[in-house]
Amino acid sequence: MKALHSTNTRSNQTNMFGLTITRSYWLHGDFWLACVAAVLFWSTFKLLALPLPIDITYPALSSTLLLLIIVFPVLEEIVFRGLIQESIHQLLSHNRLPTILLWRISSANLLTSLLFSASHLWTHSVLWALATLLPSLIFGYFKDQYQSLQASIMLHIFYNLGFYLFL
Repeated sequence: MKALHSTNTRSNQTNMFGLTITRSYWLHGDFWLACVAAVLFWSTFKLLALPLPIDITYPALSSTLLLLIIVFPVLEEIVFRGLIQESIHQLLSHNRLPTILLWRISSANLLTSLLFSASHLWTHSVLWALATLLPSLIFGYFKDQYQSLQASIMLHIFYNLGFYLFL
């Protein structure tokens, strides 16, 4: 199995946040599978009829909605995947600790995703905060797989957009 990270690319700090274009992620099946997973995620919550974690008032293009769909996903991906996940990965690699847990889910991704879910506790119920864990693992997978934040940012925006439009 190909290593998710090479030590050569990690020593270069010019791309610390993974904002450079590296590959056309949208041409790969795993990206589209993640989009299908979003639809399944929304459908599950729609069927469970869980109350929304926050109150959204319309019109649909309100500044609050813009923050929730565009601004927060971009900032969260930069902080959680670009800074925290990358830092944890470097720390684990430097100390020669295992970096892969199972099927391409890295230890850094899991730890970052747990922090990401916990960070939602201040605005969401415990159930909704836990519900962010699976999408977070998906976003982290794309950060690891493509060594860029572009796919994870686009997926995060897509997940949030569908969440607020569908639910």
